Amino acid sequence: MMKLPKLQSKKVFLTTLAVLVVFSLATGAVKAQEAVRTITVIPPTESVPALNPGDKWEGVLHIINQSTSPLSFTADIQDYVVIDNVGTPNLLPPGALDERFAASNWIAVFPQTFTLTPGQRQDVDYYIQVPANARPGGHYAAIMYTPQNLDNTKGTGVAVEQKTGTLFYLTVKGPIKEQAMISKFFANPFQETGPVNILTQITNFGDLHVNPTGYIKVSDILGRVKILPLDRHNIFPGGVTRDYENSFSGLFIGRFRAELVATYGTNNNLPLTAVVYFWIFPWRLTLVLILVIIAVILLTLYFKKRREGKGKSDTEKPAAESTEEQKGGVLREYHSPSNQ
Repeated sequence: MMKLPKLQSKKVFLTTLAVLVVFSLATGAVKAQEAVRTITVIPPTESVPALNPGDKWEGVLHIINQSTSPLSFTADIQDYVVIDNVGTPNLLPPGALDERFAASNWIAVFPQTFTLTPGQRQDVDYYIQVPANARPGGHYAAIMYTPQNLDNTKGTGVAVEQKTGTLFYLTVKGPIKEQAMISKFFANPFQETGPVNILTQITNFGDLHVNPTGYIKVSDILGRVKILPLDRHNIFPGGVTRDYENSFSGLFIGRFRAELVATYGTNNNLPLTAVVYFWIFPWRLTLVLILVIIAVILLTLYFKKRREGKGKSDTEKPAAESTEEQKGGVLREYHSPSNQ
């Protein structure tokens, strides 16, 4: 066997080691990619038309396995509630939600368990039976899908505690209290520059979720107007508050007026209005400009005065010399006769 030179064998060893490292990293990347599991649920929310007590309703949901490995799922129905200001659903165990809002016992699904190969879609049928004594107003439940292996699973539906599913908004017809109000409409009263963040908080004290629609109209002292659309969100009933954030920016300065114009309700005819004022004024920049202007004025006056003083001294000196010469001439003329 031919022996390689020592230096060449060292190069071969390092090259082989580098190839093995690259291969190991590539293999690890492939394994990591395979470990990420993605599922899509359609739709993420389902608003069922208003039903009478005793009515039935049915529909179809879809779940798609977009990962590279088979996934098995179990579907279950849970009540949920929203208690924060950003609309985060909290799943509840059976019997935990107030009966006036619960709906998990009204819904059934088929199939409840299923396995999907990569890229496969499963249709899930749901069936709703409203009890004859159901309380008028909003009722809420979720159909959630739990994969057998929860690690590194991503979903495009509503994800709650490693589960992905569809949130249901149900309405039972009857005498319903609809009452929402603006609990806060705020903008920083004074800012040097934009953008100005406008916070709107709407609280729902009614028996049914509301989905306000509207806009914020911002106008300046010159009558220029900018419209900021209000995002569409369901607000859970029972005193839950939802935050809406809008941002106003522009190159203008001065006093601005922001007016919220929105409506809500089953007929979308109940008003929500509020007004707030704020100022945009770059006082630091203005102060710098004022100081610069003052400095320019002072320097201009200084150099002007200096030029005037120099010009005056130049005109006074020749005048003095002329006077001396005139005096000398007079003296010479006075003494000339006596010399004769």
